[in-house]
Amino acid sequence: MDLKCDNSNCPSASSGEAAPKLLVCSGCSAVRYCSKDCQTACWKVHNQVCWMHPAPLSGLRLRVEPENKAGCYAESDDECHRETEYSAHKIINVKIEKTTAQETIEVGTIKIQVIDIAMTNRNGGFFECVNEYSHELGKLALHFDARGRLRPNRGCWQPQDFRNEPYLVYLEEFVIQPAWRGKGLGTWVLPKLFHLEALNGTQYIFTWPTVLGYLEPPLVNGPFGNPTPAEQAAWTIKRDRIIRFYQKAGFRRLANSNFFCFAKNTSHLSYTIAIEEDAPVKELPPPTTEEEVMRRYLANH
Repeated sequence: MDLKCDNSNCPSASSGEAAPKLLVCSGCSAVRYCSKDCQTACWKVHNQVCWMHPAPLSGLRLRVEPENKAGCYAESDDECHRETEYSAHKIINVKIEKTTAQETIEVGTIKIQVIDIAMTNRNGGFFECVNEYSHELGKLALHFDARGRLRPNRGCWQPQDFRNEPYLVYLEEFVIQPAWRGKGLGTWVLPKLFHLEALNGTQYIFTWPTVLGYLEPPLVNGPFGNPTPAEQAAWTIKRDRIIRFYQKAGFRRLANSNFFCFAKNTSHLSYTIAIEEDAPVKELPPPTTEEEVMRRYLANH
């Protein structure tokens, strides 16, 4: 595999020239540079990420893949660019990799959805726009008003927390290869997401911790049958373990929903709440308007 300089503005990268020898960051061994100039150019940003959250294993790094154009049906790249340029939604795929002098190994993947809140207001309204992307996002949108502002009474998460947030960032999937689990990779990766340039300096990340069905073995009664009691019990145990993992990393429940939120600022109120004191799951209070009734119906169908 060709190894390249990790400076996105590297002159040799734009010229297509291969670097004869790469320098490796002595702090994390995860990033490489073709010259001292490239290392110096990246150091201000990388230094903060590298030393705040040292890797549990040498050679780990996060690599953002080129922007996903899923959902674009234009006939040319230029048309697709124009279509996605004005979209309120983009998908960011991140690879967790372990690098050595000889190879790069993929140890995990992350899928993040980013919603441009201002753009949703131009495209028909926050809920209406977000619900088109997925029912998960539609259910999350129920906790926000028509303009994409967090509603009050959401537990430790206050409307003023998100007043200046231009984006809603949703961690949809986080998968670590079985051979690499239990090594501390997860708790190392999650805080680093805040430092990804692709996330535009976001301060909060939402997620719904649950079991990813497509990674599970087939059910005894088939994909449309009910799980057996043993299968249901195993699923619940696994789901609870996943929730606990996110709570240990710093996520706390959004109101009494299935969603959790993670704050970049460690002085946020959420960091004072012990895992055992985190909010339990409860049903949303009854809707009070016809519009709210319709939105709940749409989010669940």
